[in-house]
Amino acid sequence: MASENTVSNTGKFDCNFTFSAAQAQQSQHSPELRIVLIGGRELHGKPSRRSATGNTILGKNVFDTSTRTAQSVAGQQEVHGRQVTVVDTPGWWWHYPRENTPLLDQLEIKNSVYLCPPEPHAFLLVIPFGSVFPEIFKKSLEEHLQLFHKTVFDHTIVLFSASTPCSHERLNKRLQWLVEKCGNRYHVLDNQKGGDENQVTELLEKVEEMLKANRGSVYEVDLGRAEQLEARKQAQEQMAQRNMQRVQRQKRVLRELFRGK
Repeated sequence: MASENTVSNTGKFDCNFTFSAAQAQQSQHSPELRIVLIGGRELHGKPSRRSATGNTILGKNVFDTSTRTAQSVAGQQEVHGRQVTVVDTPGWWWHYPRENTPLLDQLEIKNSVYLCPPEPHAFLLVIPFGSVFPEIFKKSLEEHLQLFHKTVFDHTIVLFSASTPCSHERLNKRLQWLVEKCGNRYHVLDNQKGGDENQVTELLEKVEEMLKANRGSVYEVDLGRAEQLEARKQAQEQMAQRNMQRVQRQKRVLRELFRGK
């Protein structure tokens, strides 16, 4: 049960990555897990599935689900005897290539790995359950994951985020390639069943099983790049602020011109 602190589902998808309850009880879980949530968003503008997923994992409303995530932010909570850190990130548009994603968003996504020092144990690639996922989504995903090191797939679990009751039999077979690329690792999380602790426990067990399969290897980060990324972020933020001020000045001038008429 998640306790106060500062700020599942198993199944077949032609996959061999399963973890039984008996194995979980026999193994000693990690005292700490650090997780980064990544993924895209659709044009309908619905609340972020990643933020809702982060809240479900932490068992507390840490992330704002009423608006899109503009900056990478970390939340921390004790969950089932583990100190769990979850990093929420800005999402890219599934419908568009990486070149259409604002540079500031790309920098925030890159910066996410530095918000759970010393490095993340796992990435959860959040995809809406039942998503059609056409070829354009696949291309967008591949391009945006290039923001990370090429080993990112070795540390990734595909997380199908559901908001209604669902069945593993309904998983999109068109995503088989992605599940295989992530070592046949996937999980289904129903964000409407936040009180179901089993689905979160099973997810954390799958993260730990992935760590064991990787022989304790985690996603390595270059600490030297952290300062460079921060400097680029600040430069982009200052540029965005100057652009906003210029637009506001232009609006004031136009209003004065119309008043003069």
